[in-house]
Amino acid sequence: MRRIRSDSGLALATVLVSILVLTLFTTLLLREAVTQRQQAEFQAREDVVVAGAEAMLERYAAKLTVDPLYFIHWVDEGERARVCDKPASAGYGQPAVQPGNKWPWADCEVWTYEDPDRDGDGNPDSDWYVHPILDGTVAAARDDIGVLLEVSPPSGSPLEVLVVGKRGDWVHRRAISATIQATSLSEFYRVTENDLNYGANRQTWGKVYSGGHVSYGANGEAHADVFAEDKITSPPAWEDGAEGWESTPAASYNDIRDAFPQPLDFNDFWDDLDVLKSAACSGGLCLDDADAEGWRIHPFVTGGVGKLEVCKSTTSNNETWWFTNGQSAQFSNCVTEEIPANGAVWANAHVVIGDRDFWGGDYNDRILGDGFSEAILKGSLTVYAGSVTDKKNLILNADTTYDNPNSLDTLGLIASDEVIVNGEATGADKKFYISAALLGQFSKWVAHGLTPSGSTLITRGSIATRDTGAISGAFPYAQYEYDERFRYLRPPFFPLLVNDWSYEDWTELPLPAWALP
Repeated sequence: MRRIRSDSGLALATVLVSILVLTLFTTLLLREAVTQRQQAEFQAREDVVVAGAEAMLERYAAKLTVDPLYFIHWVDEGERARVCDKPASAGYGQPAVQPGNKWPWADCEVWTYEDPDRDGDGNPDSDWYVHPILDGTVAAARDDIGVLLEVSPPSGSPLEVLVVGKRGDWVHRRAISATIQATSLSEFYRVTENDLNYGANRQTWGKVYSGGHVSYGANGEAHADVFAEDKITSPPAWEDGAEGWESTPAASYNDIRDAFPQPLDFNDFWDDLDVLKSAACSGGLCLDDADAEGWRIHPFVTGGVGKLEVCKSTTSNNETWWFTNGQSAQFSNCVTEEIPANGAVWANAHVVIGDRDFWGGDYNDRILGDGFSEAILKGSLTVYAGSVTDKKNLILNADTTYDNPNSLDTLGLIASDEVIVNGEATGADKKFYISAALLGQFSKWVAHGLTPSGSTLITRGSIATRDTGAISGAFPYAQYEYDERFRYLRPPFFPLLVNDWSYEDWTELPLPAWALP
């Protein structure tokens, strides 16, 4: 009996210990579950904040896709208030420009930020911008995603945007940044659907794309990547890290399909050009007079401000007449126009760029000294002639230059048919200068007219034509230079290679001082 009593005591002790162990284990499991739940909730809040910040990044990128200079035209609703860093004595005003307002100085490309005053009471407020897509499902402030962003204008690199997000009253805040860039046709130095052959001693400094093969003559050099849908049949010397891309590549080249899933097709650009026309006729400069047979557009600077002289011809001529008659007295009814805020100009007839006899601006022949007035642009502008159903040419009738070639100003010149260089516009220096992104959407670019013996064509920009063209007959010498700014700047509404944007250098950053709770 004593032994049974002893065994039952041991069993009771064992049961009690087991219950204690199970209780402790259950407590630990519950504690771990609570901890994991709290961590999951924390991470969920963190993830929501990042998602909200990324949503605003994409929203800003979408605006840049339509207006490449959105950042210089507007202070976005989600931005902090901006202050122009140029001196007030030079005409730049105070106070700070609040979010959601136009940036009034197109040439103020440097600024600092301060806390916004959204309620307009004269004091900075703590309200962050909440877009409707970032509103919480519950009408409580703690569920909304608020953001503030800062923009660093491009200076040798793409536009950079910093977005800080927070979730309502929660402490959790996240900061992300990325550069934003839509891949534009103007990023390429040369694009054509046909074979592209460079002669001896040619150097290419921007990217080159050919729908056929590409060849370089003796002593040729490529300082940026070369893409050939067929083959690079005679390679250049590769400089500055440039590489070759082709179909069914040999070991020394890359596969072009890794860069372009589909070959470039000029037919894809018509939709972008329709957008450009719509922008010109709904908020830009729309030259659509029913009696117009031709237009002459001359950018110039007066009083330090960029303007356009616009002249119309109502006299009917055959197509080739316009190639060399840009100075004809048939152009009359001249008026001075502002450069459109959105930079878009469309014309329903052939367009001549440049009036060599124009002397009404601050300066005309100050840069080149060849006896002719130049088309001098201060501002950002794209001029488009004709349409897919009524193709027109664009004729270069004067040297084109920028008032400040190191600014954010860009010039795009687009013909729905051909781009024509009037060789007779070459001045006494025997040089013809073109600073612009050119697009011959349906055909090619060619030169017409008699140039002085030994003349040189000098381009600085981008050239895209469906066909290769014929320039050497009028200009035995040529210098094709690339405008490095086109790597990250695009003329207004210039066609995109894809209807999307890309992010580079996406990173999460420590919170800036102004965003600390």
